[in-house]
Amino acid sequence: MVEQLVARADPQRVGATRSRSAAVPYAPGLDGLRALAVLAVLAYHLELPWAGGGFLGVEVFFTLSGFLITQLLAGELRARGRVDARAFFLARARRLVPALVACVVATVVVYRLLLPGDVGDLRTDALSSLSYVQNWHLVIAGIPYGEAFARPSPMLHIWSLGVEGQLYLLWPLLFVGFLAMVARRRAAVLVLLLALSSAVVMALLFDPDSNIRVYYGTDARASGFLVGAALALVYGPEAWSRRLSGPRGTVVDVAGLAALVALLVAFTQTSEFDTDLYTHGGFLRTGLLAAVVVLAAARSGIVGAVLGRGPLIWLGRRSYGIYLYHWPIFVLTRPGIDIAAPAWIVDTGRIVATLVVAELSYRLWETPIRRGAIRKLLARARAGTAAAVTCGVLCLGLAACGVVAVTGTPVGAPPRSAATDTEPPVDATDPVPQSEPAAPSTTEPTTGPPTTGPPAGGTAAGAPVGPVFVVGDSITLGSAGTLQSVLGPQTTVDGKVGRQFSTAPDLVAGWVAGNAGPVVVDLGANGTITGRDVDAVVAAAGDRRVVFVGISVPRRWADGNNTTLRDAVARHPAQTRFVDWGAYVAEDPGLVGPDSVHPTVRGRTVLATAIRDALTGP
Repeated sequence: MVEQLVARADPQRVGATRSRSAAVPYAPGLDGLRALAVLAVLAYHLELPWAGGGFLGVEVFFTLSGFLITQLLAGELRARGRVDARAFFLARARRLVPALVACVVATVVVYRLLLPGDVGDLRTDALSSLSYVQNWHLVIAGIPYGEAFARPSPMLHIWSLGVEGQLYLLWPLLFVGFLAMVARRRAAVLVLLLALSSAVVMALLFDPDSNIRVYYGTDARASGFLVGAALALVYGPEAWSRRLSGPRGTVVDVAGLAALVALLVAFTQTSEFDTDLYTHGGFLRTGLLAAVVVLAAARSGIVGAVLGRGPLIWLGRRSYGIYLYHWPIFVLTRPGIDIAAPAWIVDTGRIVATLVVAELSYRLWETPIRRGAIRKLLARARAGTAAAVTCGVLCLGLAACGVVAVTGTPVGAPPRSAATDTEPPVDATDPVPQSEPAAPSTTEPTTGPPTTGPPAGGTAAGAPVGPVFVVGDSITLGSAGTLQSVLGPQTTVDGKVGRQFSTAPDLVAGWVAGNAGPVVVDLGANGTITGRDVDAVVAAAGDRRVVFVGISVPRRWADGNNTTLRDAVARHPAQTRFVDWGAYVAEDPGLVGPDSVHPTVRGRTVLATAIRDALTGP
C-alpha cells in the first residue's frame, strides 16, 4: 500500500535521489533536548513544587518523535523513491518494544512479590500497555493522570507510548499520501492544519471537571507530533547538517535560545489544571516552541552546543528507558507512606535506582536487540515479512501470557475493584468512586475541633442552620449524609468526583438565583485555585455568607490553595469565613483515611460541625 502510493508520487515533489543515503545525520543537541524533557517529567512526578509544568516534557517527546520519524521517511523517499513500510515498523519495534516488554513484565513480577494483593488490578493495564492502547484504556476506565490519591497504577505513564504507537501506525500512510498529491512545503502546511485541528478537538472536548479524555486521546494529543512532522517536511534531511551562515544562522540561534528559555519557564510555571492549556492551544504552543528548539539544536550552533554536553547526551540516549522505569519505581517508593524517611533521601534513592535500571536495560537489553541480536537468533529461519512478523507477535504474545500467568487472574475475570479493598462508604447514597477511594469506616466517638483549628462557637451540636448550598468534590460527595444531618435536612449537597474550583462560580450563581441561604465551597483538592475564581464565587453569592473549606491533600498545590483561600477571606472579611481543615488534620491525622484525603466517619462529623460553626458564628 505504502509503496504503491509513493510510486505514483511526483519525483520532483518528493525529491527522490536514489544516490543519497536515507540515514538521518546524528545531532547531539537533540539528545540534550530529550534529557531536559525527561528531567522535567521526573521532577513533576517527584512532586517538586517548582516543577508543576514538567508534564509538558511529554509534549517535547511527541514533537521530537514527529520530526525524527518524518526525517527518516523523507530520507528514504530521497534515497530510494519509496518507503519500505515493513522495515519502518520493524525498526520502530526493535527500538521501542524490548524495553516496554521488560518494564511491564518486571513490574508485574515485582508487584507479585511485594504487593500480591494488587497484582490482579495490573492485568488490564499490562495487556493494554503491551498492545499500545493504554491511553484509550485509561479514557474508558475514567482514570485521571494527576488526581488519584491512592497508589496509582505503575503503568499509568505508558499512555504516551500508546499515543506515539498509534501515530507511528497512521503517519506513514498520511505522509506518503500528502506527498503523492502536493509538493513537500504545501504538505507541511496541510500537516500544520492537522495540528491545529487536534488543538481544536482538545478545546471542544475539554471538560473543566475532568481532562481525562483530552489528556489521553490520540486525536487531542497529536498536535506536537504533527508540528514536528511539519518541521521535518520543511527542514529536510539534506538540510540537517547544512550550516546556516550570516543573518539566517543568527536568527535561528536567537529564536532557539528564546524558545528553550520559554520551555524551561513553562516546565516550572504551567499547571495541568490551567484551563487555557486545553481551550487555547497550550499544548500546540508547547509543540511549536519545541520545534524551534529542535530546529536550532539540529544544526551546529549555540543551542546545539549548549544541549550537546556529555551528561545531557548520556541522559538523552537513555531517556526512553528512564521514562519507562521511573514511574513504577516512584509508585512503589512513596516517601512517608512506603518508606519512612525524609522525602529528599527517598527521592535521591528513586532517581539513582531509575538511572541504574535504565543503564542496565540500555546496555544489556535494548542496545543488543537494536543491533540485531534477534536477527542473529533467527538467522536460520526463513527471511521475510512472515518470519519477522511472527517473531514480533510471538514475543508480545509470550509477554502477554507471562503477565496473565504472573497475575494469576483469568483474562475473563473482572478486575478487582478498589471498593473491595476498603470498607464500604458511610452512606449507600453517596459512594466514593474507585478512582478516589472512600476512607475506611470507623467507630470512634465524635469529637470537637482541635484547639489549633477555627473557633468552635455557634449553635449547639446538631442544630439545623436552614437551607445551605454545599458545592464540592468527592470529599463532599462522601460526606453528604453527615452534612445534611449536621446542617439540616434543607441542605443541598452538590458533589462531583474530580471537580475543579473554576466551575464553582457558575454553580453558586445558579443556586443563588432560585434559593436563599449561605454557600459552602469545599473545592481545591483536585487542582489549583486562582484568586480570580474565588472572588467570582463571592460575587456570585451576593450578600450571602460564603464559607471556604481549606484542603488537606498530599499534593504540591495544597499550601498554595489554602493561601489563596485565606487571602480571599481577608479581602472579604464581612462576608466570608475560612475553615482550616488542614489544621484539623494536622492536629488529628485520624480524621482522614489511608489516602490522607478522604475523611473517616469521625472526620466527616468534625468537618460538618466546623462548617456549621463557620456558618452560624460571628
